[in-house]
Amino acid sequence: MHLKTVIFDLDDTLYTDWDTCHRAGLQEVGAYGVARLGLTEEAAVTAFLDGRAHAIRRLGPVGSAHNRALFAKFGLERIGINPVPHAENLHNAYWRGVFANMQIEPSIPRLLAALREAGVRTAVCTNMMADIQMRKLIELGLDDAFDCFVSSEEAGVDKPDPAIFRYTLERTGCTASEAAMVGDTYAHDIVGAQAVGIRTVWINRKGAPVPDGGNAPDYMVGSMEGAAEVLAGLLRD
Repeated sequence: MHLKTVIFDLDDTLYTDWDTCHRAGLQEVGAYGVARLGLTEEAAVTAFLDGRAHAIRRLGPVGSAHNRALFAKFGLERIGINPVPHAENLHNAYWRGVFANMQIEPSIPRLLAALREAGVRTAVCTNMMADIQMRKLIELGLDDAFDCFVSSEEAGVDKPDPAIFRYTLERTGCTASEAAMVGDTYAHDIVGAQAVGIRTVWINRKGAPVPDGGNAPDYMVGSMEGAAEVLAGLLRD
């Protein structure tokens, strides 16, 4: 069936690379811990990551479980520090490091322009809180580039839960057979999209194998440029 909507993941799909951005965020957390909390960098980062683990256990796979202010709150409480004066500051410090290190995929503006020219709707479907993910799009210069934005915070569940993909289809007004999902994470983007019948394009930059027992994506490429070629082919079909 004719391609009407392309759904994109955000992190490590529209920009790279998440590992570098995450490390930069943790460095900012460590620096705050030294300057404001009397901790070593290692102790501040450890508390923050411990808080992350607690948030995931406590909340499960939902948007709020990604909230860095909660990471800081839980982590500081566990080492006996009142989090109220510091949690939001640590949240902001972490994201400052991330934003400063995001690098947009060079082919994205051209690809989005081509899809728009072809009359194809575009959407972002991403885990995490809405405010942070929208801020990323602004920082990347993509604030007006998509027809639809969906976060797991508003959907109520994280990818790969099929519900977030069904919600995205509802928001874009198309059926699963009229859509394609482009993402870098097999377990989140590919598995979830497959569950509702959306065609999948896996940007597998590291050449990882399909996990044992998993279904192969419809298309597997090594870069966003490869994904653009696949989408161009789907438009010609």
